[in-house]
Amino acid sequence: MDLENSIKLKTLTFFSLVMVTIIVISSCSITGQSTAYTLSRVDYSTPLSVPARTQVVYLPLVLGGSTAALEWTQLAGNPQRTAYVPADLPKPWRVRWIWNGPPKGRDGEPMPGHLQLLRAVQPVTGDGKVYVGHFDGIVRAISAATGDLVWSTSVGGQILNTAAYDPATRSIYVGSTNGHLYRLNAANGAILGNFNTGGQVHMAPLLVDDTVYIGSTNGTFYALDKVSLQQRWSYAAGGALYGSPAYSTRYGGLVIILVEGSPRPAVHALQASTGARRWLQNGVLGFDREEFGSNLAFLDTYPVVSDANDVVIVRTYRSQERQYIGAGGSGNTAPRMVEEIRTFLTQNPDFESFYVLSLDTGTRKYVAPVAVGGIGDGIWTIGPQAVIKRMGDGTEIAYVLWRTRQACEALGPQNCDARDDTTLGEMNLATGHIRFVQDWRNEGTMRIHTDEQSPLSMAGNTILHAHWMTLGVLRITDRSSGYGSSYTNPIRTEEVYPVVTGIRIGSCPQRSNHFCPEAMLLPNNEPNQDPGFYVYYTNQPQYDLWWHSSTGDPNNRDLPSASPVCSAAISNNTIYWKTVDGAIIAVGP
Repeated sequence: MDLENSIKLKTLTFFSLVMVTIIVISSCSITGQSTAYTLSRVDYSTPLSVPARTQVVYLPLVLGGSTAALEWTQLAGNPQRTAYVPADLPKPWRVRWIWNGPPKGRDGEPMPGHLQLLRAVQPVTGDGKVYVGHFDGIVRAISAATGDLVWSTSVGGQILNTAAYDPATRSIYVGSTNGHLYRLNAANGAILGNFNTGGQVHMAPLLVDDTVYIGSTNGTFYALDKVSLQQRWSYAAGGALYGSPAYSTRYGGLVIILVEGSPRPAVHALQASTGARRWLQNGVLGFDREEFGSNLAFLDTYPVVSDANDVVIVRTYRSQERQYIGAGGSGNTAPRMVEEIRTFLTQNPDFESFYVLSLDTGTRKYVAPVAVGGIGDGIWTIGPQAVIKRMGDGTEIAYVLWRTRQACEALGPQNCDARDDTTLGEMNLATGHIRFVQDWRNEGTMRIHTDEQSPLSMAGNTILHAHWMTLGVLRITDRSSGYGSSYTNPIRTEEVYPVVTGIRIGSCPQRSNHFCPEAMLLPNNEPNQDPGFYVYYTNQPQYDLWWHSSTGDPNNRDLPSASPVCSAAISNNTIYWKTVDGAIIAVGP
């Protein structure tokens, strides 16, 4: 098949014979200046993985056997927070249902009573349902088959982060600002127990085997029996706990926690069985304090663990002004080459926010060539975390958004500034070297800017970019060693149908069941997108209405902005993407 034609035609024949389900929460769209790649024919017989070699392999922990492996049971999918599932997404795709969006089965705008799910709330799945918490203190369970509300339970306080599902006990765990961790019956929402942490809970629970881990703003971190919620141990962290924890299978099992501190924040590694501290790292972490009220270094973030590489990746908050690094010549872009970027960050650590630490000792492995980026529109976010992909031979690599002057040079010298030097990359976690990945930026599927860096997740070879306007979707087709050396010779990918928040009233007369078979015209004259799926039929961009608070009041900044900080979730060949406005769209067979 000719890749160029298969991408650009984008007809309904793209839907092949295999099935997938995608569930999306929308708030996105994509822009339109072309970047030309000269591609001939992709050899689909070329292996996408490197040859196997003999080594000790540490695999991500899978809870509850094969059933759990198909589910997205907690923040970023698993205890390591890798945001990766091994099964690629089969096709064809169609819209199955939309929850918390337009009237069911119809085009339109948000219905009365529309909920904006807060930015750190990611859908999790299990027992045939999708679970989300909300600022109103209510946990809601949605049927994965129909999109109907199955049950809702009020736990009180405010739910600011992601829940967790345990397949062994069919339980939901969620924390609240009232200080309690709750265990709910996944079948009917009944409260089965609670534990008082002594402070507000802003983080997502961590589930590992028979233990649930949780911390609070009072600085105490707990390990609890997941059935009785009886305390097994506690750890006084010495600072407030806001960021969510992660788990490593290495060294007898480690829990990695992010601790706010004065004068410096820190990363602590605790023995999972006892709570004894293995190491503490605060010397290499550069940070700024979040400017809009929280004053935090770890707001709405989490560590990501690669057990196979014996590392944990940590991101810290950096001010939006740090994107203008002034290192690559005109336009304040990043340097062009990987080693030049490393050198610059070594000499100018104030522009660094991506740290690769040893799981054994907490020391820095190397200076990663990833400069500051995030989402900025008056409110800035911590840069998106890496996705850790496990290859067929058991090795692991990371996919990241990173900055290089080569990305903006492709747009032309007149466009080469700090906002346009971001692209996709594949990182070797042993060395920190990054290969270029074809990003199709501004071609109608992917919107990538330095101040619009959005969360990533992966299913097999499919990359999902949960931008605030559009869910961009790419599939890696060839990562042979001859590719990846430059922006013009990247690892090869192909575009897949995007999902946008809404299309303009009067456009796409051939639309059917929230699929538009022609170029999608977006509200407010945003750049057109490729044929794909949409949530709303409206002339009003919903992300503008719901950007700053759960009330939709752009002048109310009492709550975090709606900037996406959680990736799309993937479960049972299903993608769940949370959007700025809070709708959930299910796309699948």
